[in-house]
Amino acid sequence: MNIDVQTIFWMDAFLYLMLHAAIWYGLARYRSGLVTIWSVSGLFSALGVWVLGCRGILPTDAVVFWGVLFMALGNFGRQAALRSLDGPANRRWLWGMASFNGAYLFATYGYYFSGGSEAGVILFFYGFYTLNCLEYVVSGRRIAATHDPFGSKAVQSAGWLLASTLGIKTIAILGGWGATDLYEMSWDQAVVFGGQFVAITMLSVGFMQIFVDQMHKAQIQAEQGLAREQERSALFQQHSEDLSALLSEREEIIRQLTLSNKSAGMGALVASIAHELNQPLTTIVLKTELIEAHLRKKNDPGLAEAEANKLAALIRDDTRHAAAIIRTLRSMFATGKGEFERMDLAVLVQDVIHIVRARAERCGIALDVDLKTPLPMTGDVTQLQQVVLNLLNNAIDALVEKPALPSRIRITGELRPGFVDLKISDNGCGIDPSQQADVFALFKTSKSQGMGVGLWLSQSIVASHRGHLGFESEAGQGTVFLLSLPSHEYALAS
Repeated sequence: MNIDVQTIFWMDAFLYLMLHAAIWYGLARYRSGLVTIWSVSGLFSALGVWVLGCRGILPTDAVVFWGVLFMALGNFGRQAALRSLDGPANRRWLWGMASFNGAYLFATYGYYFSGGSEAGVILFFYGFYTLNCLEYVVSGRRIAATHDPFGSKAVQSAGWLLASTLGIKTIAILGGWGATDLYEMSWDQAVVFGGQFVAITMLSVGFMQIFVDQMHKAQIQAEQGLAREQERSALFQQHSEDLSALLSEREEIIRQLTLSNKSAGMGALVASIAHELNQPLTTIVLKTELIEAHLRKKNDPGLAEAEANKLAALIRDDTRHAAAIIRTLRSMFATGKGEFERMDLAVLVQDVIHIVRARAERCGIALDVDLKTPLPMTGDVTQLQQVVLNLLNNAIDALVEKPALPSRIRITGELRPGFVDLKISDNGCGIDPSQQADVFALFKTSKSQGMGVGLWLSQSIVASHRGHLGFESEAGQGTVFLLSLPSHEYALAS
């Protein structure tokens, strides 16, 4: 009969081995540490049951020491794997269970190796695992809150089955009704082995079901996360497109506002421009009349022709002068498409000065120009003309409102590494310190007739050119506006 019980031990060990090896192989694609812990723990239990079935083959001391140790390690590993399904196992639980298992091993080894009987070791074994296997019931209940109910019920049922069958064996030994020999065939041995075969199968199936359910949920969460990320990406793309559209609209508004503001600013120059055009046109008329008079002279045809040629040359110069004024005005009022092009800032400033010079002279303001040429850069000619025109008009307005003696505007330009600098300074009364914070604010102005658009628009234009527009002002000493723009080479490199 003894050999039959030993065979049952080895069959039990084979069952442990096959079930846990199958789980390891079947779930290997997940590369999970939990699967590894569960499977290796099952292999420890298989080894422990096999050792317990080797009494007579191995020394009894080795059977007791290694069999009890491997069984404890295997059981603790499976319980730790179940506790770790929803994250790392609680440290307090780990230390508690490790201490419980350690106390059992210490008591068992201390009892046996101090001369205790094999029957006492068997009683310790079944009594300890009766209590220990209740942990499967607790773990199953915890798992039921977040995982598949089938798997959690399987774990709970396996825990109850193990605890009850082992408890029956313990009570049977204590009552003298059960076998006290490890290999004795009796009813209580049959109860224990039957419970073991069923319970370990239920535990393995339950763990596999719970783990697969966890992976399925993780996959669903990952897919939902990916869907959310794709949705956010689509929203971001839509917002990016909307922002691009808004920026394009803003650029168009600035372009249109540039033209409107330029038209308004040119109103102050109309009289001076008319005077500028009137001068060459008046001289053209007078010189034409002189030519006619010379051609009517009969006494010296050669002299008359020479004088007529001189006057015709002068008329040509006056015509070119008038054409230059008209051409400059046309370029300043050109609508354009907001496109950047290579340009010389010095030439642009000279064109604008040519327009405002007449007004400045009428107001008794001297223009002191010192431009280091060339000042190469890339930008929108129409918009930058607006900036320079705004700054010069503001300087003239400041000196007209509170004239200085003598009134003077100084325009200087120079090229430094990476940037083109333009300075426009006046010797007027300066900007009140209380108003300096709002100089570039929209719809805020210190002028009685101003709209509060010019300097805001100028700063917006300069910012779109990746430049900087700032000022320094001291009461009674005047104001200096400094315009810095990337040079052509720097703009290309960027």
